Amino acid sequence: MRINRVYLFIVIGIYIITLSTISKNLFTPYLSYDEAGQFFISKGLNHDSNPLEKEKNLTYVIKNNSFYNLDPGGFTILLHYWSKISNSHIWLRLLPFLFFIGLIMSFIYLSYQWLKNLNIAILMGFIPIFSPVVLSMGFEIRAYSMESIGTIISIVVLEKFKSQISYKNLFLWSCVLSFYMTSRYSEIIIVFVVSLYVLFLIFNTNLTLKKKLLSSLAFCIPLLFTLAYIYFFALIFQNRNLEAVDYLPYISSSKRILLAPNNLLFLCLIMLLIILFFLKNRFPIIKKYEMLLFVTIFVNILFIILSFLGKHPWDPYSNRCISLFLLVLLCFSALLGELIIPLFKSSDILKYYFMVSVIIFTLNSRKDSLLIRLNKSNTYYNFQRISLTDYNHIYVDCGEAPIIRYLFEYGNLKTKKGTSYPDHFTFEKYGRHGFYEGQKSVHDFYMGQYKMNDLLEYDLLITPGLSRYGNNDKWELINGTTNFYVKSRVK
Repeated sequence: MRINRVYLFIVIGIYIITLSTISKNLFTPYLSYDEAGQFFISKGLNHDSNPLEKEKNLTYVIKNNSFYNLDPGGFTILLHYWSKISNSHIWLRLLPFLFFIGLIMSFIYLSYQWLKNLNIAILMGFIPIFSPVVLSMGFEIRAYSMESIGTIISIVVLEKFKSQISYKNLFLWSCVLSFYMTSRYSEIIIVFVVSLYVLFLIFNTNLTLKKKLLSSLAFCIPLLFTLAYIYFFALIFQNRNLEAVDYLPYISSSKRILLAPNNLLFLCLIMLLIILFFLKNRFPIIKKYEMLLFVTIFVNILFIILSFLGKHPWDPYSNRCISLFLLVLLCFSALLGELIIPLFKSSDILKYYFMVSVIIFTLNSRKDSLLIRLNKSNTYYNFQRISLTDYNHIYVDCGEAPIIRYLFEYGNLKTKKGTSYPDHFTFEKYGRHGFYEGQKSVHDFYMGQYKMNDLLEYDLLITPGLSRYGNNDKWELINGTTNFYVKSRVK
């Protein structure tokens, strides 16, 4: 369809303004606990490494990821090489942001493949931006953004194979899926379901049996090698038996998870997709999305089964299950495109700009939510409210340790290194990342750590809360801070 140039320029202008606005999240000058831990692992260190410890090579990167992370480590290795250029928080956040840009482009690409209408396709790219969960992953220095685009790319792969299957394409796209499969364990489930459909497509062709087997091998070999690497260099150390991690939500632990209003709504959406899938042969418009529906439904059913078995958490609106949410969001994108395509088939140019107006209105109403990371209630800004020279004995709990180490060794507080840091700091060590069934719980771990009386020799305590240390009436927050405590003046 011919596209109106003025309309195109307006939409591109909105994209530029929107991306410029959300890119301010790149300048967030602090890293969260998980982000800081991810950063140090990529340096061959970990959350509990000593201050100013020397960076190590790739072997140590893989080793530390195996013991201090809960993912296969592909993003960690990528971050290892990415951070060789710069350790700035801006540069580090740019990596997940590039994945997020790729996610937007993938939505546009798939929409165009389905609708053959560029007018609508370029609007579909705004859908990931409108989702706070997806947008947040676009700036978090974790593997979530890598998994997110990997999930959408898996649908792109199926669309590619729908029209052409060759040894070369099978092998190359398998390598692409293998790359994304190293992001998080949940992505392995996505690739598994997609692979089943690819094999179905191969054996549904008119190829000879020999060629079908060779085609299957061309596709499966890279994936099997990647799975072997993931098992022997990550999973076997992190959680070989896939036991439930006690701070994550599993249906096996609480069936009430399914009854939460938002989760019930999500399950209703899945049921609707199942009904549509069974009606696909009656309606050509549904048949067009058969592969997307199959993957979305099968993946969601697998995640629910695994959560019932205590093998994977189930929280469809969080980063832990970002793939589930994205697949449903892609289905919504396809449905929305089909609903508005009659609008764009009209010759009335005003209808083009009606859609643009909707985008502008929506972005304006959600402009505050676009800056999801600029929170000034955190450790970095709290350091701006005190003078380090006033404190000679500073105790940092394990949850704040990697955050502070990054700030002083690589971040915006690097100029203060050598004055009070690290000599005046004592860092508590966490010692482990995962807590599994049958092993020590988070509560038991904390009970074995320092008690309040052990901390009285310090004049500044940095911790998110005092409750785990016992009696907390001996300390009070420094005015204007959220986690900086000094001894209470009240006797």
